[in-house]
Amino acid sequence: MGSVRRTAAGLLAVLAALTAVGLPGGPVTAAPAAGDEVYAALGVNRVAGDYVVLVDVSRSMREGGRYERVKASLRSFLAALAPDDRIALVAFADSARVVHDGPAGRFPDQVVGKLPRTADGQHTDIGAAIETSLRLLNRQGAPQIATVVLLTDGRHDPPTGSAYPFEQGYAWNQLAGAGRSLRKASLNAYAVPLAGSTGAPLLARVYPGARILAPASIDRLGEQLEQPKSAARAAKARNVLGDDVSHGIQVTWPAATGRIAAGRTRLEVRLRSTATRIPLVVDHLAVRSDRPDLRVTVPAGPVELPVGGTATVPVTVEWDAGPRRVAPLSQVTASTTLTLSGDVGSPWADVLTGDLGLAFAPRLDGGATRVSLSAERGSLRWWVTGGALLLVLALAGVGWWVRRRRLAPPLAGTLWVRAPGGEERELPLAGRRAALTAGSAGLPGYGEVTASRASAASSEIHLVIRYSPDGSAVGRQAGTCGPGETVELGGAAFTWRYVAPVRRGGVASVSGAAR
Repeated sequence: MGSVRRTAAGLLAVLAALTAVGLPGGPVTAAPAAGDEVYAALGVNRVAGDYVVLVDVSRSMREGGRYERVKASLRSFLAALAPDDRIALVAFADSARVVHDGPAGRFPDQVVGKLPRTADGQHTDIGAAIETSLRLLNRQGAPQIATVVLLTDGRHDPPTGSAYPFEQGYAWNQLAGAGRSLRKASLNAYAVPLAGSTGAPLLARVYPGARILAPASIDRLGEQLEQPKSAARAAKARNVLGDDVSHGIQVTWPAATGRIAAGRTRLEVRLRSTATRIPLVVDHLAVRSDRPDLRVTVPAGPVELPVGGTATVPVTVEWDAGPRRVAPLSQVTASTTLTLSGDVGSPWADVLTGDLGLAFAPRLDGGATRVSLSAERGSLRWWVTGGALLLVLALAGVGWWVRRRRLAPPLAGTLWVRAPGGEERELPLAGRRAALTAGSAGLPGYGEVTASRASAASSEIHLVIRYSPDGSAVGRQAGTCGPGETVELGGAAFTWRYVAPVRRGGVASVSGAAR
């Protein structure tokens, strides 16, 4: 088996200019893949092809060792086929006879060895050979990828009694109808003339589109046989691919895309390959928006997607929603369409379009999505902050007022006033300020009486008395007077008669006053 593979490898090297064949390759990257990588990845060698080879074994094939050279070329041809390919070998001369019909296998010498040992036929019945090829292609379970190869060095020269005595007529019309009615996924036919003037073109009457290769020396027969083999391999690849060349990449935007706030938002966009055979690559990704205040960026570089694989692309959206507004609950809303675009291709593109002749234009589907933009532009936070500050100030003011009221309690008790002349008068104290005048206290001039605590926590109260005999600020004197105490100011004496409230059963009451 090793020698067979080495022989096949040599043939492929010689014929590289004419074909690309399937050999195992490495993992697909963004770089263009060779034909052997693509065929190996598709498993072309596991797809059986049907080869029907019609070999002229008439006596003229002996000339110049032509018959032996044909058999040698067939060995190389068969060695390069996949073992599961089906090969039908038909020897024709006076009649057509199937000498082999089965898998190509791994031993091409065994297949070629079934041909007649020598070419000694008296006639060349090409019509009978073509009829046999039709019968073989219609056999039950025949592969859908079929190739017919006719090798002959002579013109149609049937024996007496042949169904095809001439090169035209009813029998040939029947063959042509049978050829047109064949239903194969792929059918290629090649006629290889081994001399200058042969009946090889008759193949095209039965198989529409059959190619009549240019006459070549027997030394170049291997090159001629490479063409049907390469065409069959390409047909296998097309059959495996099916409609995969029309598939592409599906874009899925995240649910968060539906509503975007001001500032920077990061979105994870999912790309999924819908191809089942072909690896895809998307490059030059970009996101467009119809809003100038929206800036959308995507990382540069290609994104590779294996067969049926997925990839996540980070998309950054930056929205400038404008300045803040005075209104506390002001909101800015808008909408736009984000459109993700890119160039979708494949490392296999050159092989698909060149070697296989397929139209390959994968799409990027679902790239557009509608987006709602919403941003709070009001100054509610400022209002809340300002309100909190005002509350703090108000509480501080209340505290100050309460403390001040605590430090300056209301007047209580009685103030006995003795004027400089000795006259005494009783002045009831109430409110937070009492005036000392001739009418209220029998004193000349003017004065005032207030109450005071040493501290907000203190319960001890003093009177603060300010008095001026002449009523002027210059002559005003001041002093403090505790309960039961007497203070003299400007020749007048002041005595405060006051008893602190006593709490009984949780209710404060005044026990009384003493003179």
